[in-house]
Amino acid sequence: MASLVVFELKKMLTRRVAAAVNLGVLVFMAAIMTLNVVQTQTTDAQGNILSGPDAIAQVKENDNAHAGTLDPGRVASDIASYQERLFERIDREAVGGMTGAAVYDFMFEAFDTEEVYELYNSYWSTLLAPWRIAGEEPAQTAARVTPEMAADWYGAVAQMTESNLDDGQGGTWAYSDAERSYWTDMQASVERPLSYGYVGGWSNIISCVAFLVFAILSICVTVAPVFSFEYQSGADAVVLSTRYGRSKLVAAKVVAALLYATVYFAMAAAIVVGFSLVFFGPDGFWLSIQNISLSCPYALSAGQAALISVGLMYLACMGFTCLTLALSSRTRSTLSVFVADVVLAFLTGMVPSAGIGALAHVLALFPLGFTNFDALFSAMNSYPVGPVVVDLVGMVVAVYIVLSVAMAPLAAASFRRHQVL
Repeated sequence: MASLVVFELKKMLTRRVAAAVNLGVLVFMAAIMTLNVVQTQTTDAQGNILSGPDAIAQVKENDNAHAGTLDPGRVASDIASYQERLFERIDREAVGGMTGAAVYDFMFEAFDTEEVYELYNSYWSTLLAPWRIAGEEPAQTAARVTPEMAADWYGAVAQMTESNLDDGQGGTWAYSDAERSYWTDMQASVERPLSYGYVGGWSNIISCVAFLVFAILSICVTVAPVFSFEYQSGADAVVLSTRYGRSKLVAAKVVAALLYATVYFAMAAAIVVGFSLVFFGPDGFWLSIQNISLSCPYALSAGQAALISVGLMYLACMGFTCLTLALSSRTRSTLSVFVADVVLAFLTGMVPSAGIGALAHVLALFPLGFTNFDALFSAMNSYPVGPVVVDLVGMVVAVYIVLSVAMAPLAAASFRRHQVL
């Protein structure tokens, strides 16, 4: 059996198109991740624009400057200190009636450049996030926060979940009572107090995991001819007439395809994870995912969220590999198999949901749908199945496991039962 698997691997990987695509995609992904590092930008305390590793180091320094446990006392004290610094030089009442752009310009008139960039540190944005209104500058949000509100910061954080449930994803999704209870319980399970710090490497993995769809498409190119090429070349008549043609050889084809897909996906994932951790750093694996988005209701660390994102893409990879095998076993046209893969894996990410909640929930199950951090961890996408509620993470796991388990045997059975002409 092992020798048959090796033989099938050689057949797949020695095809010129497959070899070129496999190598080309890995090089392409390495180039993308290099650009991801080079194009990272931020501003230092003097207002100078930094790029690449210098920008990453600056962001890390900014986050680590405020690292620590966000206990209620510290939060209230830090917000009060922030307000004191702000409203010592600008009028608290006046900023409420100004536009965001006007407030931003006014900040540079009242403070020097270094002070402005410290006041715009992401730490302050995190502390003020529970009360922020879209389009507001931090000073405008701070003007509305009272000491009583600041003292109940964790209550305000919990209210963000309730507000998002009331909003119903912009009015496109009506949460059932079971769904509301599910997400409220999820939010309540988040360990308090939170710890603040730098999670840049893990956040970057989540942001870049969508690039793995190119690896999935490369795998589909390689796997598509596994059965269909036998039909095209007429080799099916020889294969199916041999002693083990309908048993071990068919099984070897499926095993070889899954083994290749696993190894190739691991290589592509290593590029995304490796570049992220080498250049952005592995710091903050156990810091909570709320460092990426405070409204996230999951009791996960940033590192766990990154691994889940990569793991879900691997399940999708296995699902698409098995689907490709099944399609290949049913047609002579390798091109039609690949076109179907492209439509499902890539083009579904470009379909607008047009405010239709049900359609948005369906599209979220495809690779480019669930690789978005907001869709996967913050948007509270859930699927009520009777009294049971399944979140997007669980539904993606279920869909691709079922797809893999159903399609792999179907591919083998279809080829075995093929009638040679």
